[in-house]
Amino acid sequence: MAAIVITPAAESDLVNIWLYIARDNPDSADRVYQAAESTFEALAATPRMGTLYQSKRAQLEGMRFFPISKFQNYVIYYREQPKGIEIVRVLHAHMDKRKRLEPELSKTRR
Repeated sequence: MAAIVITPAAESDLVNIWLYIARDNPDSADRVYQAAESTFEALAATPRMGTLYQSKRAQLEGMRFFPISKFQNYVIYYREQPKGIEIVRVLHAHMDKRKRLEPELSKTRR
């Protein structure tokens, strides 16, 4: 089985998504979390399934993104690793992904 590494930022994203949804419906929050885990496993098995993230920033080279299965409003940003994948962020589709994936660049352009 391929390794799945979840960054602290991605773990925080998942917790915040769960907390937000659980305010109204804890069962739905659990379903989103379980779907995220299932999608992580599918991505680890087939890492190139996601779309390449386009950026001129060298540190984002190789970043891919893919929606959580059955919950298309949540998008997983990840990198392929030699023995699996690294989950970098899990963001709502309407969030400013550039600001969260490229924070240093966003600060210099204010």
